[in-house]
Amino acid sequence: MHDGGAIHGGALAETLIGAWDAQRRQGFLLTDPAHVEIPTREAVDPTNGVPYRFRWMPHRELRGEIAELERRGILNPERDERVLFRDDRDASGRHCFLCASNIAECHPMETLVPLELAGRHYFAGANFAWIERDHFTVMAAEHVDQYYSRHVLEAILDLHRKTAGRFRVLYNGIGAGATIPWHLHIQITTAPMPIEYLRPGCEDQYPTTVRRFKMHHRGLDAAHAAAEEWLGRDPEMHSLNLLATTVDGDPTAFLFPRDRRRASANGKGLVGGFEVAGNFVLSAPHEEATFLGTSVPAARAILAQVRPPA
Repeated sequence: MHDGGAIHGGALAETLIGAWDAQRRQGFLLTDPAHVEIPTREAVDPTNGVPYRFRWMPHRELRGEIAELERRGILNPERDERVLFRDDRDASGRHCFLCASNIAECHPMETLVPLELAGRHYFAGANFAWIERDHFTVMAAEHVDQYYSRHVLEAILDLHRKTAGRFRVLYNGIGAGATIPWHLHIQITTAPMPIEYLRPGCEDQYPTTVRRFKMHHRGLDAAHAAAEEWLGRDPEMHSLNLLATTVDGDPTAFLFPRDRRRASANGKGLVGGFEVAGNFVLSAPHEEATFLGTSVPAARAILAQVRPPA
């Protein structure tokens, strides 16, 4: 595969899209998007213009069915548990799902695309429990924590730029949707996020806290300063989500301040970057009622529950 640090003019986007399609054909994805229709409903918020998206995706629940993953070859039934790296802080004793050596042992079907982002090495792997088309998890080559730093912001903007703006890039902080807090990773997809349609100046009309930064001149400095200011208020409990995208031709970062005490919402469960961007991913049996009740009030209620205290 190509090195993401050496690809320009959208070639990296084509490489990633081609890799995801190849993983689809090889059967690495839990469902084939070419042969399955994902029920999707939208509700447009008249106060801010955002078309909230609700998606019913019960296939994602298979990600925890070990026997089924082994039967399909997504998970190697002959993996050697003794060689797998485990972080001592994980009380469950699970191996790290994002370390490249563990992936090679556990998921022989998975193809990793090497990238260089903001001067550090990463790998992009197709997310077999995909949420949107061309959904990858991009993991740091090193086993380093998921904590926010300026590098995280620079890396997500670098990846958005290197894919010529075609990939949206999402970061979930610890307690803000990140399920693996001990290995730095981000999510990417070519699918638009509903927050991109937020009318200019309507940030206060969005049901959870959001700040928008255009990434020109000193935009990156301003976004990083806002992130550091929020995290510094309460280092133990404050977290955040980030989205790098393009709005009206301008590279843009959306910053969502989060509080770990408000990580979940009724009718949804854990709320991460997709959800705070207005894209509600529903898969568990208890979440079906939320999908069937798609509406602007339902979307606003979920987001209001994870809005941090002022």
